[in-house]
Amino acid sequence: MKDPRERLIFPLDFSDLKEALSWAEKLSPYIGTFKIGLELFVKVGPRAIEKVKKKTGAKIFLDLKLHDIPNTVSQAVRAAVSHGVDFLTVHVLSGRKALEEAVKAAEGGLKILGVTLLTSLDKADLLELGFNGEYLYKTEDLVYKLSFLAQSVGCDGIVCSAKEVSRIKEAFPYLITVVPGIRFEESSQRDDQVRTATPYEAILNGADFLVVGRPIRLSQDPIGTCLQIHEKIKKAIEEKNV
Repeated sequence: MKDPRERLIFPLDFSDLKEALSWAEKLSPYIGTFKIGLELFVKVGPRAIEKVKKKTGAKIFLDLKLHDIPNTVSQAVRAAVSHGVDFLTVHVLSGRKALEEAVKAAEGGLKILGVTLLTSLDKADLLELGFNGEYLYKTEDLVYKLSFLAQSVGCDGIVCSAKEVSRIKEAFPYLITVVPGIRFEESSQRDDQVRTATPYEAILNGADFLVVGRPIRLSQDPIGTCLQIHEKIKKAIEEKNV
């Protein structure tokens, strides 16, 4: 993917379909994939997928982070296939059997992405959740272990932070790596993302796709911000290929 546009995913994190479509139409020349997550999907349902596809012609990333028993996950994946989405997320912590069923149900109709560790979680969160020992102090080891499971059952890719993506890409070069938590150096705004990186750092570390929401959505010049990200992506790709 030499075109930086194809590397960029914009999350349509809106509860109003009209607002989501307005953003999708405005950004479609600069965004390769639009992500439809829980907020919009719960509010609008599959109609959001149909409308965004019709408005933009872009790829659709349905980010539902499925985490349930194998049969339920399997049926949900089949439903997603019927809606013509390109990517769908399943929590790796749902277990081997659920992941296997997800991959089987996809049948090549979409790409299954295993969610490893949410980028909003830090060591204190992991401790509270019951993780201890090496996984508490080396989150990259936990993400690696989850990524190993995802690739072993046939997942097409994983979602991880830029802090772990280099090791994942080195170990599993054919695994698609999707990296959220993208921020800019000059940003001092604190939010719920704690394991973050710049677009340049993420691509240089091995990210295939960047999920960039708030830096674009909150910008006074969203299109200019997209173009700025394109330049950072191109710079990282050029440096990697030297």
